[in-house]
Amino acid sequence: MNNSKSHIALPGLILIINLSAALTLAGQTPNERAAVETAATNSQAIEPQAVGAITGQGTTGKIAKFTGTNAIGNSIITESNARIGIGIATPGSKLTVQAGATSPIILGKNTGMGTGVQGEGNGGFGVIGRSNRTGVQGISTGSVGNGVWGDSSADTGVFGSTSTGFGVYGNASNNGGVGVFGKSAGGNGVEGSSPNGTAVYGNGILGVFGQGNNGGSGVYGNSGTGVGVFGQSTSGDAVYGTSASGTGVHGVGSGYGVLAEGSSYGVAAYGSVGIYAAPTAGNTIAGLFGGNVQINGNLTKSSGSFKIDHPLDPEDKYLYHSFVESPDMKNIYDGSATLDEKGEAVVEMPDYFSALNQDFRYQLTAVGEAAPNLHIAQKVKDNHFKIAGGKPGMEVSWQVTGIRHDAYARDHRIVVEEDKANARGFYLYPAGFGQPNEKAIAPEGKLIAGQRPILEQVASSR
Repeated sequence: MNNSKSHIALPGLILIINLSAALTLAGQTPNERAAVETAATNSQAIEPQAVGAITGQGTTGKIAKFTGTNAIGNSIITESNARIGIGIATPGSKLTVQAGATSPIILGKNTGMGTGVQGEGNGGFGVIGRSNRTGVQGISTGSVGNGVWGDSSADTGVFGSTSTGFGVYGNASNNGGVGVFGKSAGGNGVEGSSPNGTAVYGNGILGVFGQGNNGGSGVYGNSGTGVGVFGQSTSGDAVYGTSASGTGVHGVGSGYGVLAEGSSYGVAAYGSVGIYAAPTAGNTIAGLFGGNVQINGNLTKSSGSFKIDHPLDPEDKYLYHSFVESPDMKNIYDGSATLDEKGEAVVEMPDYFSALNQDFRYQLTAVGEAAPNLHIAQKVKDNHFKIAGGKPGMEVSWQVTGIRHDAYARDHRIVVEEDKANARGFYLYPAGFGQPNEKAIAPEGKLIAGQRPILEQVASSR
């Protein structure tokens, strides 16, 4: 009597129990399934209100669902070879989800403080995203959350790979956001590797921004054969470096430390000292120019000379001559003249002579014989002067010097003597006075010889 009641009056209860068991048994061991079936048989004591006969049919492998109040049919969930598929008949993994939609296929949403989706892999990838558009998209609506966060104890936290697009793409919609952020306690915060293309590519107001703390590098580029860091810009700065206390851009190389090429200027430098150059230990040349050099200002030097291939032995020797020095801004002009039948000659000077020079001084030398009465008969006037007192046909060598009084010389007279001020006690050439290198002075301030310049110190000592 009791058995008849359970089979006839409560068919819905039996189906409900069996359906619940079917959903629970997927992926369980035979012993676990037997335990569940025993529990379902012993539940005959429950007597809910009958809802009528439940009808329907299904497909082998499909998980059933209610399609109506008293009807069941196929759901989109499939079990095949101990694998669960959603939207696919033959799942290829423990859980496979397939669909064609514009919204996310899998959405992990956590209203608490936990993780929306977490993937863990013991030797492989925790999460792999593959798509014609975006493989993995992470969105954080909070002010401190992470769109995508990857963590790895020894390997890659987040790995992106692509054949033609972006391996990892980060986008920040406002000025305070960060498209891609990498943080590392001891390794690389963000590392890019590309055998033939661009390892890290940045495009924006700041294409790539790097900040280094505790002695680290803001941006570090390393290459075995190519360019360590490459910057390209169509209108702005290709590479821009700024530092509050250190060096804006520092280059070290076995060849060039910094190589600059430009259609206008190769290097443009501004500062208290525009360019400071010092030779390394064992070298003597601070600067080498392979062409003409123009200086729009005063040139201050300890000495000066020309250096050419020796005219008598150009393959084996050089020839040096020292510059002519003067405390004045002096120009020197010389030549020779032949005296006329009166023993006189008028020497014409360039048309700019008087406009450029003042305070003229003269020297005359008779060639071939003495001329005790040789003299300047008329000083420079209208860009010429007159020689007299010699014999007709005599050759006379002459020299005239003048002091510049052009506009630049007028406003920038040479200061012959000057106090050292803040550099007092230091020397441009300490070895000549028996002083150590620590007493050396850079051209505009104190600097220990052999060390790289600290421009802030140089500027402060002016």
